[in-house]
Amino acid sequence: MPDVGISKIFSPKSSSIWEFLIVNGQGCYIPAYQRSYAWNKDNITRLFEDVLYGINQIEERPGTISFLGTIIAIHDRQCESVDPIDRGNVAPRVMTIIDGQQRLCTFVMSNIVLHDYIRKAASKIKGKEEKDSWLIEQHEQLCADLRKAYLIDRETPRNNIYRYYPRIIRAHEDKWSVQSAQYESPTAKLIWEYIKFTEPEPLGQGEKGFESQEELDDHHKMVRQAFLFIQEEIRRICNSKPDQYDFPELAKVVQKEEFVKGIWGFDIPESVIEYVAKEESDRHHRNFCHLMRLIIFARYLHDRVGITIVEATNEYDAFDMFEALNTTGEALTAFETFKPKVIEAEGLSEYPKSPSYKWIEQIEKGYLDRFNKAEEKRKAVSEMLIPFALAETGRKLQNRLNEQRRYLRKEFPAELPLDEKRAFVRLLAGISSFMSDGWGPREDPAFVSLNLIKLHEKASLGFDVLRKLKHSITIAPLYRFYQRVLDAKKADKKERISEFAVAIKATVAFSVLWRGAMGRTKNIDSHYRDIMSKGIENYPIFPMARRPKGKSGKLSLENYKQALRHVLEDKGLISNKDRWVECVSEVGIYEHSRDIARFLLFCGSDDTVPDKEEKGLMERGRKGCSPMLRHSEWNNDAYYTVEHIAPQSKSDGWQESIYKDPKTIHTLGNLILLPGEVNSILGDKSWDQKKQIYKLLAAKTQDEFDEIKGGLEDVEVEISDRAEQVFDAAQHLGICESVTHFDEPWSLDIIQKRTRRIAELAWDRLEPWLYS
Repeated sequence: MPDVGISKIFSPKSSSIWEFLIVNGQGCYIPAYQRSYAWNKDNITRLFEDVLYGINQIEERPGTISFLGTIIAIHDRQCESVDPIDRGNVAPRVMTIIDGQQRLCTFVMSNIVLHDYIRKAASKIKGKEEKDSWLIEQHEQLCADLRKAYLIDRETPRNNIYRYYPRIIRAHEDKWSVQSAQYESPTAKLIWEYIKFTEPEPLGQGEKGFESQEELDDHHKMVRQAFLFIQEEIRRICNSKPDQYDFPELAKVVQKEEFVKGIWGFDIPESVIEYVAKEESDRHHRNFCHLMRLIIFARYLHDRVGITIVEATNEYDAFDMFEALNTTGEALTAFETFKPKVIEAEGLSEYPKSPSYKWIEQIEKGYLDRFNKAEEKRKAVSEMLIPFALAETGRKLQNRLNEQRRYLRKEFPAELPLDEKRAFVRLLAGISSFMSDGWGPREDPAFVSLNLIKLHEKASLGFDVLRKLKHSITIAPLYRFYQRVLDAKKADKKERISEFAVAIKATVAFSVLWRGAMGRTKNIDSHYRDIMSKGIENYPIFPMARRPKGKSGKLSLENYKQALRHVLEDKGLISNKDRWVECVSEVGIYEHSRDIARFLLFCGSDDTVPDKEEKGLMERGRKGCSPMLRHSEWNNDAYYTVEHIAPQSKSDGWQESIYKDPKTIHTLGNLILLPGEVNSILGDKSWDQKKQIYKLLAAKTQDEFDEIKGGLEDVEVEISDRAEQVFDAAQHLGICESVTHFDEPWSLDIIQKRTRRIAELAWDRLEPWLYS
């Protein structure tokens, strides 16, 4: 065979992205035809999520790396792509970047931010003890490494700022030179600004942080916005209380040999470990731990974010490689790489006749084939696998392709018995059907045929509430009971449907009571995961997953309800009605979740009448006097929308005390259910005007309605033709009547009283769902 010299045309090499950037004298050159920097917040967030995921994996998998893809470049030995050029002073090694600009620029900006933050954080470490000296030494070494990633030091001429070259520049706009340098492209200019800010003392500590002075004109906007976002996100990641990213608990990981060696490669002083782990936290301790987190994040970013560099000898070959990589299609989904394993398990010839074939067809034709675009299909597979893993083994699966592939391989090994493999595939198919037929925008007739609406209307309503909330963590526990419906014999079907309905109601009650009291989700997902993977420790409540790690037991509805009650009481500290009402009274629930607020109003308004003793409040009436917990009412979004009685923005006539605490206007007591079009008409009208419109909607007879409508002019309510049509078309709304009995100005006091009353009434409806 002739020697075509492929190895001479393409030279692939794997390294960390930092190692690629710091090659001695190497500058990355962006050709003029390359598009501008375009990474947005989502791209950057995904990169940082990958880094944090990797950091969290080091203890389990010491060899963890985060792969950032392929960089395609040309070693431009003759500097043919460089224009303009100061030929005697160009960077010693020019790499023309064909593909990878976005990643390289983001990495360099991240290095600048980390260098700045670490330099600034180190200035706050004033101690002289061993631990402090060690940390300052680490800071100095790391800052030197970070510095290499964004600049080239030509070392001569000395005392000349132009001896420092940005590692990345762009054709036409920038020029490397020790005499007539110019850096006008967004990325190069940002690097150059920071070089001027820190040099000639790059390792110096200082309180002042770097802020880019470049105005956000159209040319520089994307880079500047990305840089500001990187600053914000690294600050959040390395803060003592990160609220989005899962940074490992510092006091624990520094005690783990695998983690320490994975980050530093050597043991750290015992004095550092003991100091980080101490319980009392003063300012020095917080500053010390903050700098440690910055160093850990930076070291992982440097040492463990890998790339493959494909170095081509000329532009033609480089573009051939780029187009080949770019036109082979999206990466295969985890399901697509899993399917061959199923065929192998059944045997190629036997597969078409096997039950696995039917279930794989169910997944593909019943669920995945409805997604035409590659990205939509990838997302659909991920949304299927996450609850599947939770239902199968109780595993928390991330939205990461590699992790999902690894999970399917690990849990479907060759040695697993065939019946277990089939159960695995069957559960996956069942989850896909549950999501497509039940969890989607509208239920499939096959799902509705379970008679949930006919026999268990409140359960059907509750299921809609969970879907509206997009509370997908509940898919796994609910499917375990739904599968029992599918498995039931005809004689047992009705009982299993009832069991499924009770599980839905218990799930809704727990989730709504939890979020109503906490405002935010407050770790609710982790509690559901614990129920699936661990059960309740010290109780005879086994994990609900089909095949959990460790103890397992028979699926039990009573155990599930008991587990939910235990979490509410033990983790949420919600032990009784008074405690829950107290918590809800402090939460501006509408601000956190409109749908939770809306459902609590439904529960608090169900079968109520105006309280004769407490004007403006409701009390429970006879069953059926004002039913709200119905499937039809909840789904009538156009009719039952949430309106603020006192407007969200203060206007004339509303008491100042209502707006003193911003959350007050979002509490239950200041909310009411109204038709959507009426809601838009009310706007920021005064209390007197709104009260008259509430009276209009609560009118029981046509004569009463006409009389009130005719009197709207007395409170200066101008009715347009459209408004009159809306009012005439609106049905009687008894739930508005109670507030019309309140004769005083709308006040903080009535909002607080009404909040408590609605919360009390809502609890009375929801709490029994955790038991019955």
